[in-house]
Amino acid sequence: MEEDQPVSVGLWGDGDEIAAIDEVEATFGVTLDYADAPTWQTAGDVFRSLRNGLSAEVANAPDTWDRFAAALTHETGVDPATITPDSPLLDEAVSWRGLGNLSRMMAVLLIASAAIIVLLVLVLR
Repeated sequence: MEEDQPVSVGLWGDGDEIAAIDEVEATFGVTLDYADAPTWQTAGDVFRSLRNGLSAEVANAPDTWDRFAAALTHETGVDPATITPDSPLLDEAVSWRGLGNLSRMMAVLLIASAAIIVLLVLVLR
């Protein structure tokens, strides 16, 4: 990995993204707006969606990012202290590298689909 690239959250698109979003929602006691899911490519993208669902006091608290990063990386085991808003959600280190934009688009669609499934499960409970 190049030194100027941010550390990946470490998700693989194999269902771990659902667990990661569930962990974020459980940590903060909110449900993210899954309409935003197709735009989630970085930790910062998900964090923006989270902050939109939080009270101003919690959204602006000094520990909100740290709690978010810990929840988001709980499933992957990546050190949350290494995650920045620019950190990609998907780990491109091995299987995604060099597959081109079509594969990346499919990964985003997979994440969005998983988010929609989670939403449907929550609505149908």
